[in-house]
Amino acid sequence: MTKEELLQRRISDEPALGFISKFLENFQNAKLYLVGGAVRDTILGRSMRELDYDFVIGGLDATQVEKWFASQGEVGLFGKTFGVFKFMPHGFTHDQIEYIDIALPRTESSLPNSAGGYKDFEIQSDPSISIEDDLARRDFTINAIAFDLREHVLIDPFNGQLDLERRVIKTVGNPEERFSEDLSRMLRAVRFASELSFDIEEETLKTIRNRGVKLNLERKVESKLEYVVPREIIGLELAKALERNPPSAIHWLQKSELMEVLFPEVQRIIDVDQTYTLPLTQLKQEPLTVTTSLLLRAIDPDTIDDILTHTGLTTLPRESSRRIVSPEIKWLISRLHPPLSIEDIQHMPGAQFEKWFMNGHSSHLLTIMEYIGQGSETAAVRMRRSTIESRWLVESGEKIPPLLSGDDILHAGVEQGPKVRQLLDDCRSAQLAGEIMTRETALKWMKARV
Repeated sequence: MTKEELLQRRISDEPALGFISKFLENFQNAKLYLVGGAVRDTILGRSMRELDYDFVIGGLDATQVEKWFASQGEVGLFGKTFGVFKFMPHGFTHDQIEYIDIALPRTESSLPNSAGGYKDFEIQSDPSISIEDDLARRDFTINAIAFDLREHVLIDPFNGQLDLERRVIKTVGNPEERFSEDLSRMLRAVRFASELSFDIEEETLKTIRNRGVKLNLERKVESKLEYVVPREIIGLELAKALERNPPSAIHWLQKSELMEVLFPEVQRIIDVDQTYTLPLTQLKQEPLTVTTSLLLRAIDPDTIDDILTHTGLTTLPRESSRRIVSPEIKWLISRLHPPLSIEDIQHMPGAQFEKWFMNGHSSHLLTIMEYIGQGSETAAVRMRRSTIESRWLVESGEKIPPLLSGDDILHAGVEQGPKVRQLLDDCRSAQLAGEIMTRETALKWMKARV
């Protein structure tokens, strides 16, 4: 099957794209192109992670485009930024597909005072601009391929298909110009190389090394300093790379020298201990929390907030599945120091053992311990946990009801304060050890100590 046939099949198999044939019929003289990641991934034979489609329309003005698509679904007015309409067909929701991008052909030129921010350029949107000129403004050759949906032909002025075959990330034109237009493209190169298991072309990589420090560039906006590249842009690209192919992401962050730019504290450790990244090279596709904790495992927990804010990993939208929660990372890292021995695990008070290894974070903690070579210790944890769960006839992860409450202790005459917590923890430890099995026994235990 040819590439063109594969693209036609992908389009016909996607119900959300049913508008295409109607559009082509209604506007006989208009051009309609599928561009970007959908074209790239189809040629590579990859399944798309998100149903994310981008189209370019030639021969119609913006008013015609907006009016027609508004009759076919929702057109978000907020989506006009950069000359792009965000379209959701009738019968579909954001839970099912991403908004479909509908744009007129565009050219871009950096503003005179551009510092390389992703908004620091002027956009010219014009129905008469050729698709080739539109593709010329894009970041990498593998993303600068269009599929003409009327003629069913590929348009590839920058040999993106060849670079897909060579498995290489290469900028469209001069890398200095492409990265000067938008500094975040440097991190996108690392993300694509990681995600696709591609190499980065020599000149492109050399330019990233030379210009990478500019990702931390700041400028004054209304009397306060702001990053030229917003941290949420950095965070999103980092999160995608670390989530989708952690070993490759770590490799390219180091090889591009962006590890020093974004995680200087980690790079200083690597400079001293070349084996530090070894557990990360063994990573399978783990939750981002695990990957991030492993990367920062030797960092002082008190500095974690600043590092995660600097890299944007905690600035993603609250509803994003990739958003990192800083307290969880700090909790996990703090449990690794000092490292636990098997004896520590076996003799740890039951209440503490429960807080460490029988809560929502414990699966991540055990995964991290295994990656750093603490397999025997994780086996000891699982054995002790299984013994406790069997004793109380609960399933793994099921909560064991406590035999005492804080109110019980307060009613016995103990004043509110640290002693209440200590008595609760001591009783819980005895309960989990099987020394106290009923509420009556727990109450007698409490009275003897009060």
